[in-house]
Amino acid sequence: MHYTQEEILEAWKNFIVRGVSQEDKVHPSVARSWERCRKLGLDPWSTEFPKCDPSLLQKKRTQYAELLSLAAPVMNYLYTLLDCNISICDSDGFVFELITPLKNYPRTLGAYTDEATCGNGAVTIALKEKIPMRTDGYEHYRIISQNHSGVSSPIMIDNALVAVLNGVNPFGSLHDKALAMTITAAKLIEYCLMAGPKPAKPLELRPRIKTMIDDCSSPVLVLEHDGTIYTANHVFASSLAGSDTTGKSLGNYLADKHDLNRLLANNYEQPSEEIEFKTNFTPHKRETFRCRLLRKRQIRLLSGEVHTLLIFKKQGPVSIPHKLSKPHGIDYIGESTAWSKVDSIVQKTAKFPSNVLLLGETGTGKEVVAKAIHQRSGRKGNFVAINCGALPKDLLHSELFGYEEGAFTGARAHGSIGKFEHAHEGTLLLDEIGEMPLDMQVTLLRFLQERTITRINSNKPKKVDVRIIAATNKDMAELVRLGQFRQDLYYRLNVIEINLPPLHERKCDIPLLAEYFISELSRQYNVPSKQIHPAALQILCGYSWPGNVRELKNVIEKALILSEGLEITPDFLPEYILPSQNATSQSIPSTSRIGESEREHIINLLESYNGNIFQTAKALKMSRNTLYRKIEKYNIQLKTSVVKK
Repeated sequence: MHYTQEEILEAWKNFIVRGVSQEDKVHPSVARSWERCRKLGLDPWSTEFPKCDPSLLQKKRTQYAELLSLAAPVMNYLYTLLDCNISICDSDGFVFELITPLKNYPRTLGAYTDEATCGNGAVTIALKEKIPMRTDGYEHYRIISQNHSGVSSPIMIDNALVAVLNGVNPFGSLHDKALAMTITAAKLIEYCLMAGPKPAKPLELRPRIKTMIDDCSSPVLVLEHDGTIYTANHVFASSLAGSDTTGKSLGNYLADKHDLNRLLANNYEQPSEEIEFKTNFTPHKRETFRCRLLRKRQIRLLSGEVHTLLIFKKQGPVSIPHKLSKPHGIDYIGESTAWSKVDSIVQKTAKFPSNVLLLGETGTGKEVVAKAIHQRSGRKGNFVAINCGALPKDLLHSELFGYEEGAFTGARAHGSIGKFEHAHEGTLLLDEIGEMPLDMQVTLLRFLQERTITRINSNKPKKVDVRIIAATNKDMAELVRLGQFRQDLYYRLNVIEINLPPLHERKCDIPLLAEYFISELSRQYNVPSKQIHPAALQILCGYSWPGNVRELKNVIEKALILSEGLEITPDFLPEYILPSQNATSQSIPSTSRIGESEREHIINLLESYNGNIFQTAKALKMSRNTLYRKIEKYNIQLKTSVVKK
């Protein structure tokens, strides 16, 4: 059964405030773990974690030396595939190994993970119930863990629990198949343990490793030391027209054979270079597909063999010479969890005629999403957009509904059709809908009820088939409360609501967007495409982007024009986004923050709203998850009144 985060949050509130369990809204194993946490007297607002015990850690590592040596290659495989914290604990929950991409992650290693101190999670449930488990967001009992996503799988020998293998992302959701990969990895460790002291041969491991990488939605390759393909997942194989690549040299499939040495190089950086692969040849045209190398790791097996694990991001098929294809014909790009949620709603709702309301800050891509909805809808007509706040009231009426000859001074001799007629059998985007005058709101409401328009200076209503998408950066509920927007119209427009995340909440999309803008602007201006220097990319990813995607595009355009050679370095980025400038600009307080630090400001707002997280986050203009991260960062102690409505 699928449980939404909204249902789980409601169940969590009811349990914390009233002690009521709602197993119809939360997984039964999670509900049971909440009960255990309550009985143990754990404070859901606590922020303490157990400290590492170095001497005990050393003893445990000695005790589990054989298990560690067998598990290490598998853990490195899983670490590279999931790009998150990977740990292993014994049957008592003591974590004796941790691999993390974070420079400073002091929790869990060298300490016991138990519900009395750490609260619940995938690992504690796996330990208690001896089942594979995934926990996300509000399934965690303690607020400090509600940004986390975790997966755990028991390692069992002769029906006895030996250890638990875990993956945790402390900042967002794990891959959809993360639990499946972790289960396969745990089974692989079990297989190695049962094989005894003699290490399993690489050929015996191949089908099990392939099962694990087949759950990855990106192209994955495993190379032997000489560049021979040890195995590849089905995504990579299908890109080569289903070719069986096992045992063949990767050089056979590279457009540039010099890339093989780069891919085999002994480094552990997070590379971003592009690799071009050859597909099957057709009689008239040679096809290739390009991938961006996301992650690379060299893994030493117990047998002494070294595997190079490569994970790519597929750029799409191209003809030589290649060009970056434009997804869906628009700038609709993103891999982050926040953007994936938007994409999921778009895909589910595009083919239905329901009205859509897009909410988000300026520059977050509301028109981009509206175009994506139209393109995926299958509607035959045009996509038409109009800014409701950019035109005077009288002109807005004629622009939307059109007019007949002689309607007003300066009218065209034969009249003019309006945006509604122009979008017949298509989609009409009403941008900045919150700026629409009240009398026009009445006219729009009438159209939504009757689906007919009447031109100015005409008495003949005309039926039109238009799908309406409205967009705004304003708080529509507040406009309704103030009487500036009709409540009945708001409900008509808000059949499907899509909230677009600001760019600072989807920073992992910045490299993709930057690469896309470089490719598109290079084509538009007929200049050579350029690479972004890693230092410049780091600056882009570290900036807060108050102007969102639109600001990023402007920065890339300026850097592309001003930069010399074939690389964009930090020298060609605007000074205001450089770290020192950025830090200075962000430290300047707004009117509401004069004389306060950010920590003090958050505490004051929490007190003003009686600890209500939703209202506080709204006042701070940030998501609840961002607020929770800041509460954790500043070690702010919350009261139980936070969950009160």
